[in-house]
Parts: sequence; C-alpha cells; structure tokens
Amino acid sequence: MRKVLLLGLMLLFASAVAFAQSRVVTGTVTSAEDGQPIPGASVIVKGTTTGTATDLDGKFSINVPQGNNVLVFSFVGSTTQEATIGNRTQINIVLQPDITSLSEVIVTGYGTQLKREVTGAVSSVKGELIENLPMQSFDRALQGRAAGVQVRSSNGLPGGAVNIRIRGVGSINAGNEPLFIIDGVQLNNASNSNFTQSNPLAFLNPNDIESMEILKDAASAAIYGSQAANGVVIITTKKGKQGKARFEFNAFAGQTEPMKYLDVLGGSEWYQMRREAFQNSGNASAEANALNNMGVLPANWQTLSQAELEAIGTGLPTYDWQREVMGTGQLQNYELSVSGGDEKTTFFVSGSYNYQESSFKPVDFERGTIRLAMAHQANARLKIETTVNLSTFQQNVPFAIDGAFLGSPAFSASAVLPHNAIYNEDGTYNTAIRGVLGQNVVLVNDYNSGLQRTNTLVGNLIGTYKIADNLTFRSLVGIDYRLLQGDSYRDPRTPDGAGVRGRSSVQSDWRTRFITTQTLNWNKSFSNVHNVSAILGLEYLSETREGISGAGIGFPTFQFRTIQSAATPESISGFWTGYRRVGGFISANYDYNKKYLATVTARYDGSSRFGENNRYGLFPSIRVGWYLKEESFLKDSEAVSDLKIRASYGKTGNDQIDNFGARGLYGGAGNYSGLAGIRPGSLANLNLGWESNLTFNLGLDYGFFNNRVSGAIDVFDRRSKDLLLDQPILWTNGFGSIANNVGELQNKGIEVEISTVNIDRGGFRWNTSFNFTYIKNQVISLYDGLQALPANPGIAVGQPVGNPPFAGAPAPGSFFAAEYAGVNPATGRPMWYDINRNITYLPLAADRIYNGSNLSPYYGGLNNTISYKGFELTAFFTYEYGAVVGDGQYSFLRENGTRLALNALSEVHDRRWMEPGQITDIPRNLTTNAGNEVRGAGRNSGTAGLLKADFVRLSQLTFAYNFKPQTLRSLGLSSARIYAQGLNLWTYADYPGYDPEFTGAGTGQIPLTKNYTVGIKIGF
Repeated sequence: MRKVLLLGLMLLFASAVAFAQSRVVTGTVTSAEDGQPIPGASVIVKGTTTGTATDLDGKFSINVPQGNNVLVFSFVGSTTQEATIGNRTQINIVLQPDITSLSEVIVTGYGTQLKREVTGAVSSVKGELIENLPMQSFDRALQGRAAGVQVRSSNGLPGGAVNIRIRGVGSINAGNEPLFIIDGVQLNNASNSNFTQSNPLAFLNPNDIESMEILKDAASAAIYGSQAANGVVIITTKKGKQGKARFEFNAFAGQTEPMKYLDVLGGSEWYQMRREAFQNSGNASAEANALNNMGVLPANWQTLSQAELEAIGTGLPTYDWQREVMGTGQLQNYELSVSGGDEKTTFFVSGSYNYQESSFKPVDFERGTIRLAMAHQANARLKIETTVNLSTFQQNVPFAIDGAFLGSPAFSASAVLPHNAIYNEDGTYNTAIRGVLGQNVVLVNDYNSGLQRTNTLVGNLIGTYKIADNLTFRSLVGIDYRLLQGDSYRDPRTPDGAGVRGRSSVQSDWRTRFITTQTLNWNKSFSNVHNVSAILGLEYLSETREGISGAGIGFPTFQFRTIQSAATPESISGFWTGYRRVGGFISANYDYNKKYLATVTARYDGSSRFGENNRYGLFPSIRVGWYLKEESFLKDSEAVSDLKIRASYGKTGNDQIDNFGARGLYGGAGNYSGLAGIRPGSLANLNLGWESNLTFNLGLDYGFFNNRVSGAIDVFDRRSKDLLLDQPILWTNGFGSIANNVGELQNKGIEVEISTVNIDRGGFRWNTSFNFTYIKNQVISLYDGLQALPANPGIAVGQPVGNPPFAGAPAPGSFFAAEYAGVNPATGRPMWYDINRNITYLPLAADRIYNGSNLSPYYGGLNNTISYKGFELTAFFTYEYGAVVGDGQYSFLRENGTRLALNALSEVHDRRWMEPGQITDIPRNLTTNAGNEVRGAGRNSGTAGLLKADFVRLSQLTFAYNFKPQTLRSLGLSSARIYAQGLNLWTYADYPGYDPEFTGAGTGQIPLTKNYTVGIKIGF
C-alpha cells in the first residue's frame, strides 16, 4: 500500500512539474483589412521550433514551453507581429498588411517573384486602387497609376475604346497595343464592331481583379517573344482562400453629366457677327444678307428699312441645342461574390451587373458577368485549377463615332445655328432647320436606333503536377471567344433614311482564340546561398475570325426596323481570316544569397503572318540586379530600408500586322464579261519579318526610413528596328508599294515613382504616391536615305511619330505646317511665317516646319490618401503636358461662321479683329472668298487651328467610412464600407474644346463625363 501511495505522489509531482514547464495558449488571427479570420497563419514560440498554423476559422492552439513568453505571428502579405504572453491564455491578433515596397509578390512572365528579386522594369497596380471606379474596363483605370504607361480614352462612350501606350509609340504601321494576359490567357483586344466602339476588355468586371503587373522593358517581356514589343499587362483575378464561405455584396449608383458645354453664340449674336462680316466685305445690304444666310429674310424685305431689318436680327431667339441632346445620365452597379474552401478545394464565384448612360442619350452600356475560379488539390502531387469568365454587354449606338456628319448630335449640337427652334409650337419636331446643318439632330437622335451586343467567354484549365520536390509540370489550355452582333436602323422619317425609305444594317463577327502553354519549373538551392530556378516551356496559339454583314433598304413603315422587312437588299459581305503562332522559351534565374541577381531568357517564335523565308525569330534578354541592402555597409542602416540596382537588355517582336500581309493574294473581282473572275489583291514578300524592339533599361528601387519613402527610378532606351513600312515600287509590278522591313524608331526617357507615408500617428495616416514620365520619341531612319515619307511628310527623321488613334491605325506623324503669326494689327489679315521667318499671307509648301505631335512627352499621376479611425479620403490627379492636337470640332467653330453657316465659339468671336492697332489671333470676319482674304490662305491654315492639350485633372475623389469589425459582429457582418465618389470633377486646361483628352480628329466625338456615385460594400 505504501508503494502504491508513493507511486501516486511521484506521478502527481511529475504532472505538476510538467504543467509548470508548459502551458496552452489559444486565440484567433484576423486581417486588419477586412476583419476576416486568416487560415494558415504561422504561430511560433519565439526562439524555438515550436509552432502551429491557424485553422479555417483563424483559430490556433499551441503549447508554450516554460521560460518562453513571446509568440510570433506571420502570414504572406502581412507584417510579422510579436505578442508577449504574460499571464494570458488567450491572445487575439490582428495582422496588418505589409506595405514594404520590395517584399510584395508580383506576377512576372509565367510565374511569380518577390519584388526584391525582380530585375526588370515592372510596375504593379493592386486591385484595391481601382475598386468601385465607375469605369467599364480596367484599362481605363490604369491612367496615371504607373510610370511609363500612358492611357487616354478615345472618347466618352461608355465601354468605348481606350488608347494605351507603354513607353511611347514603337511602330508606324504595325500595332502599338500592349499584350493583355488574364490568368494565363493571352487576349486579342482589337475592336471589330461596326456601329460603335466596343472595348473587348470591357468583358471583365474591374472589381474582380486582384492585381495588374505591367512589364515595360524588353528584358521582362522577352519571354513572351513576338507579341511583347509594346509591353505586357498581366491581370490576375481574385481566387478563393481557405476558410468559411465569405460573402461580399457591393453596390453603387449615381449619375453622369457633361464635362462642359461649349459657349456658343446666341441667335442675335450670330446675326450681328454675320452682318459685320458682310460690312467688312463691302456689302451694301449687310442686314438683309445676314438674315438671308439665316433663312429668316422676309419676302417683303425690300420694303423694310435698315433699322427694321436690324430689329428682326437682334430680336432672334436662342435655342440651346447642346442641352437638348446632352445631359445627365444614370449609372448603377451591383455585385455579389462568395469565396472560401478548405485545405483541398478553394473557390470564388461572382456575378455583376453594370449600367451607365453617356451624356448623349440613348448611348449607353449594359453588362452582366458571371465568374468562377476553382482550385482543387487532388493529391499530394496534382493540383487542378480553372477560371471561367462569362460576359454579355450591349450598347445603344451613337449616330456616328466621330466625323462631321450632319445628323450626328455630337457634331451638330454645338454647330447648328442657334435661332432654329427645336420643336414646333404643337410639340412636334421642327424640320425646317436653316443653315448648313439642315437636320433636326434631336429628331434624328430620337428616331434612329442601333444596338451592339458582345458575348465573351474567357477561361482556362490548369493542371500542375509535382514530379519532385523541386520540379513541377504545368499545363494550361485557354480560350478567348467573342461574338459581336450589331444592327443599325436609319429611320425613313430622318433625312438619311428618307431617300431610301429606311435602311437597316446588320453585323455578326465571331473570333475564337485558343492557347495552350506547357511548362517545366525547376528550382534548387546550393549551400543555402546559391539559388537557381528555371522554366522551360512550349506554347501554341491559334486564332480564327469570321464575319458577315448586310444592309437592306425600303421599309413599309418606320415600325418595321429589322432587315428581313427590307424591300431591296443593298449589300452583303462576308470574310474569314486567321493565323497561328508557336514558340518555345527558357528562362533561368540565379541569385547569390538573395544579394546578386541574374536572369537570362530566350524565346524562339514562329508566326504564319510573316514571309516563308523569315517566319521565325529569336528573342533573348538578360537582367541583373544588386540588392545593396544585404551588404554589410547597409544591412544595419536605419535610414536605408531597401535598395537595389538593376540593369537589363532584351529584344522583343511585333507581329501586329495583317494576317496575310506577307502573302500574294487573289480576290474575287465580281463580274468579268458575264462570268465570275479573280484578280491579284496583294504582292507577296517572302522575306517579310518581325519588327524588333531592343531596350536597354537601368533602374533603382529604393526605400528609406522603414520605407516611409519608397519607389523606383528607371532610364531606358527603346529602339524599334526593321519597321514594317510600305516601300514604293515600280508600277510595272502591278502595285505601287510593298510591305518591307525598313526604318528605325526610338523612344528614350526616364520614369520616376515615389510613395511616401507622410504621417502615421495616433490613428491618423496620410499616404502619397506620385509618378512622372518623360519620353522623347523620334524617327531614326527611313528607307532609301529619305528624310520623310513621301505619302506623309509628318513621318520624318528626327521627329516624333504621334499617337495612332486606335488599334490598326498608322501613326499620324508630326504636324508639318506653316507657323501661324497671328493677325496683322493694321488690317486684320491672318499672317504666317515663311521658311525664312518673314511674314507672308499665302504660305507655300516650302514654308512648312515641324510643330510637335499628339503624343505627350510628359505625363503621370498623383494620389493622396488620408485615413483616420475608419474615415478615408482619396484624391487622385492625372496630368499630361506637351501634346499638340488638331480638334476638328474646334476648327469648325473657329471659322466664326465665315465659310459655312455654322455657329461659333463666343471666346473666338470676342477675340476677332475689329479695329486698327488691335493685337489678336482671330482675323476679321469676311463673307467673300469663303471667309478668307483675297490672295490669302484659309484662316485655319498652318498651325492656326492647332491646340496645346496640356491638362491636370482631378480624376478621382473618394470619401469613405470603414466600420470597425467589432461594431458589426452583432449584425452578423464581417465588414462594411460606405463611400461617395466623383470622377473627372475638375480639369485645369487652357483648352477651348470639350476636353483635351481624346484620340483622332476630335470631330463629332462624344466627350468624357463627370461621374458622381454613392455606394456600400458589406461582407458577411
């Protein structure tokens, strides 16, 4: 009995000692960003190897040995935190996001890297920066967010085209569009709609984006080879994460309004302007002729006195045509997503609806999307992933995208003579419109109709197999499918449809792009200091496009609006085109102790677009970096927290040419002596090859004072060689020119990015980020020793090539024109400088000089975010400087009604020359010689009509409140945010047109709008 009692006492003592030596600590780890639990977070007893990970609910339980009193909590993308245990048995930790500039993970070519290990010029834009912006496509939201990336809206059409240039314009005739990749699927972003601008990238809800990486230098993009000459934008969408199902609902609504209305003349003002023009032209019946021009001269005018005619003119009414066709519009957006999963399977499912009206009704955009992302760990070696994006959007189309069309409200609203009534007294439309614009554009806008529909499927299926611990095989198959269907109806009650009793036009266009990428990934570390990784891959891409279109005329009544009701088929057409590309690539990374970094890449591509003798190309690159922060002289520095020098050189290709541009083709010639015939359509060039881009880049990534100041500086020299130009040949060949590889183009410049934490104290935080880009774009050489292209002398050696307005358009070149010298103060005649800087009234072709281009050499963005205890204020500015543009709308209005019976801008009219000695740039008004002086050039000739397109814009202003998670728990919510937002609220620009941001001629284009929204975002 004593032995049993003694044994029991010994066991009790041992238990007490064991209890004294360890204790159990439990708790929960959550995220400061959304208050959600973090599964998989690491919890380690400091100074030991004892640790655990949080479960799906973010909970943990750990035995802490005696003598240890600190736990270390960490998770990818969050700052590591330590917690002293003391007497506590439960510890709840909130992990803060890691804002260290070089510690974030970014997506690069076919993989990911820590930013500190990246040796190329790569900018990253996180999804939260563009979240809830009322924009239909993510490319528009990139404006001002990254150095070296210039973004312009082609116009204000919701869902319309966006013009993106990464480090300038690299081609004259081939494309300048960057390569867009979404979850490994390379997209074709060309718009093929007939009736409006339909941005293919608008299929994706921008709020489904996790991050966007822009590969700017050739060395970073070289792994994509022949399609990467203009840069690469890699979009990673949101994926599921381990944990309980998390629901998120987001909604915002608001309105749009025009950026501005042009201040044009009223009815009596236009009469007085025209009367003055007749008086200046020596006309004795100025009042009568002015009234006659306006279509209001009484039949008995000869019996009326000059004063009576004057009274008629000065008493004319004014009707505001702009505000009749332009006005406020509605916008709304609704989204619902759910994500979650366990250690085996994760998922993310979202749906969205977006609607926005433009400033010109009925032009609008309406989209619905469904998105699924799923990943499943089948076993220890095999992981299967898929992402599917389904989208349909439709747009009520405008009368025209651009151009001086009389029936286009965007052109005519500001130009129609203002004394014309819009409606008759009985409320019907007035159809007796005086002046050149003889159409009631309000009627045209109301009666005509058109719709463009786009259905898109973008998806992938990925299998990753772990062959060994350091060797994996990854197989991706992807598809980009797009179907466009459009119709346009010209009502027989409108001038354009009256002559043919109505016209219906239809379009169907479908594109299928298939891609498959097979890669092997290997990595190994030697002695824990030599780290090597490599990727070997093969890729195949096939694209086909087909289309049919037709038109019919002659409809019974305007209620019959579809083409089957047409009495007479007017036209029918169809086509097929396609191309294929195949490539192999290899990339190897090496670093010594995470301090000295090097990457070598090579890709060998072949494309069916090029000549048989030059179909394949090699695209190599090399990148090196030195992470100075790891050196002994900086490792313990408190001032320098991150510092890396990097350099790169690489070659990429440009294959953005016609699918059959190198081939000699025959086409149907229609009727030939009563039989079907064919004829040559193009001349073959079997040696036609790639345009090549070679870029040298030198960069510095920096962080100071615990990254309170961080950013990057890059200088680059990008050379485009073997340009694809049309070279003239003898007509004896049957053609006037042939596509050939000749010429060279250069873009060189500097990029600066800087982010600062200005204040972070007592719950108050103020962050600033700024980026600046300077680019010098110029032609280095052409062909046959030419200094300028004969067909376009604006393309000249030493001059910028300008910015092509849309995909597939050639570069416009510099403005090559005689310099405007203003108005002769004594006579009011317009003057120009000749080539010797002498004054002339009639400049010759030899007097032309180069006057810049529409490509801005300076641009960037500035963002400020201030937060305090849940409140948040964001102000984001964009700017451009140095572009010169020709605005067609302004040019018409600058004529001051002298050439055509069009309205005029008040500020132009007010500046007109009126008396000797007056210094101005607007000539006197005349009616003779189409409004121009005898033996003089037109008043808009030379540079007279060119404008500076410099601007600074408050692109985004957001005020929000984020509710504290503990406040929401009683409501069953995990997060909640309310916000109010404005876009394009203020623009500083000395610009007389609607807006300095546009591409193309600027005539009849729908301008951008101001947007006001309020919204709510909740998680549960």
